[in-house]
Amino acid sequence: MRYCVIALLLFLGTQTAVGDDARPAGLPERLTFNVSTGGQPPFTIVHDDGRVSGIFWDVLSAIAESYQVELTSIEVPPKRTESLLLSGHVDVTMRAREWVDDPQAFVFSDPVMMTRDAIFVHRDSDRKIDAIEDLGGTLLGRLGFHYPWLAERLQQEAVSLIPVQDQESMLRRLYHGGTRFTGAISNLHAGYWTLENAAWGDSIREAPIRLDEVGYRLMFPPRHQSLVPWINQELQRMKASGELDRIIRDYQ
Repeated sequence: MRYCVIALLLFLGTQTAVGDDARPAGLPERLTFNVSTGGQPPFTIVHDDGRVSGIFWDVLSAIAESYQVELTSIEVPPKRTESLLLSGHVDVTMRAREWVDDPQAFVFSDPVMMTRDAIFVHRDSDRKIDAIEDLGGTLLGRLGFHYPWLAERLQQEAVSLIPVQDQESMLRRLYHGGTRFTGAISNLHAGYWTLENAAWGDSIREAPIRLDEVGYRLMFPPRHQSLVPWINQELQRMKASGELDRIIRDYQ
């Protein structure tokens, strides 16, 4: 497990700075952010030297700086994230409400961005996939990830799902497996990021099926409920100023 600590300096700009006397009461001095094991590009990217970047890291870093909060990263696998949030070992992670089995157990920020799942297929596949009802055979997915829109097809045993540890390995397995697999379930942005950075990326394409967009948010345990309005306030400021859009564009 690797940690990357940002020492946050006092921000003196008049638009975003919070002086010592104005600092909101009850804010934690430090937040531990789960960036996922190995990162989840382009949302979080863990570099070889331990540095962290990515859309959500940059956004939360800017928010933490404005409130003089120290931001620390931790890499936690998806299956352990929720329990570690509730036990106090992690303070915040990235998640959509729709991807959580029990969303009432957590508190969520406003959306940082909109995203959706997508089905990626091998370029040699001629299978028609325009709707969920078209899905059959064997799909690859991410270990520990939750796909509620696929639940009925799994219950009907129309689809079998093979979990894979990380994004790059999943799409690489689809590439080598050819048409043996129906496809791979990936977050849209993460899928394209991986394919654009892989030598074999042009062998994989997105299927025509369009799944619902969801708000990708910061998810906190209940102990940080009072923090969420301050997070939302900064998100609103970043949206209004164009700063949020600039961060997202940097990773496209």
